[in-house]
Amino acid sequence: MTPAFEFVLCLFAAHLIGDFVLQTNRMASGKRRISVLILHALIHAGMAYLLVGRWGAWMVPLVTAVSHAGIDRIKAGMAKPGALALILDQVAHVLVMGALALWVDAARDHSYWALAISPEIGRAWVMISGIILTVRVAGVFIGMWVQPYLREIEQAQGAVAIAPLSRGLTRGGSTIGQWERALIFLLVGVGQPGGIGFLIAAKSIFRFGELKDKENRMEAEYITIGTLMSFGWAMTTAYLTWWLVRL
Repeated sequence: MTPAFEFVLCLFAAHLIGDFVLQTNRMASGKRRISVLILHALIHAGMAYLLVGRWGAWMVPLVTAVSHAGIDRIKAGMAKPGALALILDQVAHVLVMGALALWVDAARDHSYWALAISPEIGRAWVMISGIILTVRVAGVFIGMWVQPYLREIEQAQGAVAIAPLSRGLTRGGSTIGQWERALIFLLVGVGQPGGIGFLIAAKSIFRFGELKDKENRMEAEYITIGTLMSFGWAMTTAYLTWWLVRL
């Protein structure tokens, strides 16, 4: 693996950790406050500096912090940032990573981690990135994509209609989604994709059992759409990640 490619993988993994693992819901919704925005940018800078492992390249944390704060400040200023705004936000961060790789001449040498542990440490960054994309990033996007269907239920039938959805735990649905995507990632990795069928069957029994009545058809379709999105995303990112790791 070339030093330049390893450098970009490190930055990408650090970005995913900072945005989708270490960032809390309170932090994500409070970026209009300068203190929250600066804290979030410093977390990204620290993760980038740590994973890149080029201790003399101070422009890595500096550019990461400044660019991340600026991009996120623009997004926070939007009235209701949706999936498109999030995609553009992530694309902007990736472009900064590419520019930073060119600026610091990343092709010159390997990171501290590649020299101390293994030249193939890049595979670990691919694996970490793939897991986060599968488990955490998917939940953010799917939550945005199913919102129109939830609003349709609320508008068509009122609050009583979504009672089956509200009887569960506060974050039960998102936790189930994360675990099912993590299991899909594992099943694909060990070469047992057939086990995904058992996950679908189990979820159908436990999640759809209370929505079998025709008056709950909208709720059942809402859950089905979310489930198909979750399984489709997980299978796509899992196969792509394991393919890259095994190259």
